[in-house]
Amino acid sequence: MKKPVTRKLSNAEKGKITFCLFFISLTLTQLVLYISAIVSKGYSMHSIINNYYTDSYMDFFNPLKISLLNKPYNTSNTGEFSFYSPLYILLFRFASYFAKSEVYDYDKSYLTHFSETTLIYVFFAAITTAALSIVIYNIKKGNTVTKIWFLFLCLFSAPVIYNYERGNIIILALLFLLYFIYNYDSESKAKRHASLVFLALAVAIKPYALIFIVLLLRQKRFKDSLLEVLYSALLYIIPALFTGGFSVIGKIFEKIPDYINQIQENGVAYRTDIFSGLDILSLSLGYTPLSNDSPVKYIIWAVLVISLIVCGFISKSKWKRILALTLVVIAGPFAELETSLILLFIPIILCLDSDEERKAMDMVHVFLFVLVMAPLAIKDCIINFEGYNGQELYLHSYLVSVAIMLFIFMLFIETVTMPLAGIELNDPKPGKQK
Repeated sequence: MKKPVTRKLSNAEKGKITFCLFFISLTLTQLVLYISAIVSKGYSMHSIINNYYTDSYMDFFNPLKISLLNKPYNTSNTGEFSFYSPLYILLFRFASYFAKSEVYDYDKSYLTHFSETTLIYVFFAAITTAALSIVIYNIKKGNTVTKIWFLFLCLFSAPVIYNYERGNIIILALLFLLYFIYNYDSESKAKRHASLVFLALAVAIKPYALIFIVLLLRQKRFKDSLLEVLYSALLYIIPALFTGGFSVIGKIFEKIPDYINQIQENGVAYRTDIFSGLDILSLSLGYTPLSNDSPVKYIIWAVLVISLIVCGFISKSKWKRILALTLVVIAGPFAELETSLILLFIPIILCLDSDEERKAMDMVHVFLFVLVMAPLAIKDCIINFEGYNGQELYLHSYLVSVAIMLFIFMLFIETVTMPLAGIELNDPKPGKQK
């Protein structure tokens, strides 16, 4: 009796399986969010938002208040130092004109009580949501139903919910980076050049985004790389002229260590950096975390970050290159919060739309994408590492940290084991893609 012949799945069929895994899994988790929110009367939402109600929307109202000062970086005026970039401050200074000046006489924590300032945030949320919806709808491959379904999953994902609760404008950096990623190797010279400006705008909001210059260096576009550095510097320095002068730049860099210490002292909750990930993995395995001053911790950090950058150069998969560089932005800083997770939308879209050969390990990546985006809101589901102040975590924060570290370890292993003979460093030159 002949054995039945096992037919090998085609790449297109593997792509459909990947599609189903992502869409169905994420849809189910969002249904869990709605059901648990109803059952717990909203309490379960604490799993995916900042739990200190007095600090809600403060990523929006803090700079809105500070932007009105002639010298927003002067600690004697604010009682604290502002780490927002000069362009960030200028954008909020423009937004502040939509409310009468009297409301800004109150402490920033009271701005949520005024209709004028609340409406400013509502306008910002509405405009950015519309812009993100239009961009994602146009770049996502598939039919209308697929586009709308994916858009819905994005807008109600944990990173978006968290960012809107915080009022963070990193969504603008996402929009700028999406334009860059989809146009840096365009056949149109004008679009390629415009992409440099858009990356510079993203850098002016999120300086770590400059790491995407690796994509230009990979194509040996050294002139464009120099232009990118110039544009980024100008869009960071010129706004400083209107927010306190060139000395502002020095003050920001001088205060970075203080900012890092402040975030690290708050524990690992809502953080995505490698230091936080290593602490969580250590605590989960029953070990005492290494001190933040430990040389071993810095060595591990350096090895992982360098491996991600190398992966951005040598990986033959475009979406994995983008994922590696995005992880540098999300996990590379010594203290980074979950607001940056929204940038993962870029590699997620590229992964789902990729025509590259699907491998079994890609399914693991897709599962981790679902974990990051899933609003796993379960009432009182807290992981508390007793004996370590500030280390308590909600389920979502814990899963996100684990997912980020698994992403990094998987790309690290893939990078160091990649057969050298198979490395293809050079993409087709801009305008000559197949």
